[in-house]
Amino acid sequence: MAVLPKARGGKPLGGGARAFSLISLVSVLAAWLLLTWALGPQVFPGPGETLAFLSQEARGPLWYHLGMTLLRVGLAFALALALGAGVGILVGLYRAAERLLEAWVALGLNLPRILPLVMAYLLLGINEQAAVLALVIILAPQVVVQVREGVRALDTKLLEMARAFRRPRTLVLRRVVLPQLLPYFVGAARSTLALAWKMVVLAELLGRTSGVGYQINFYFQMFEMRGILAYGLAMTLVLALVDKAFVLLGERLARWRRPVEGL
Repeated sequence: MAVLPKARGGKPLGGGARAFSLISLVSVLAAWLLLTWALGPQVFPGPGETLAFLSQEARGPLWYHLGMTLLRVGLAFALALALGAGVGILVGLYRAAERLLEAWVALGLNLPRILPLVMAYLLLGINEQAAVLALVIILAPQVVVQVREGVRALDTKLLEMARAFRRPRTLVLRRVVLPQLLPYFVGAARSTLALAWKMVVLAELLGRTSGVGYQINFYFQMFEMRGILAYGLAMTLVLALVDKAFVLLGERLARWRRPVEGL
């Protein structure tokens, strides 16, 4: 029989957790309505006005611009995740590699995030290649740090036991190393995706002629708050669903870590 995870008091988390999630969502809507009431619907439209505008845009340019943004997010996310994971494993395994790349990782983490975008547009022109390159430079250091910590957290006793029993390296990698690293990969993917779409929207706002960021900039110039909120809401909902999928994947991959009761 499956065992439900327990809270600090020892009670299983089930319907209560869903109730708290619902309360959290209701509190967000209540805060939105409160802002609308305090500032007025002309200044800060409510959920109804925003959803009506979003429905209108869905019959027009919404899907094109949303698709362009998602394409850029997916490309930058995949490249940064692959590059960052590779470097993270390297610096986690070898002290010399960590010392060699330490300054680059520190620079990438502390560099103002708008700077690579502006420099790429100035040096390479206002085009897709410049935007994606700048985004990878911004995102990859985050992945490097998280994957490096995952490599350092590997259970060396399990690796020594596998060597003692002379298990094949491919088997050790598949059954010992990867199960321990996958939760870190999922965590890195979640944080990278969250940062990726924010930076893609900024890149579009600064120098692209399509995408959610471009539309937000357009409606900003038109002083149309409904358009700004509608496109921001559309992108947030899509990425929230993707993030939820990563959460479920992470929980599934981490099931082996949970203690089994009754043994």
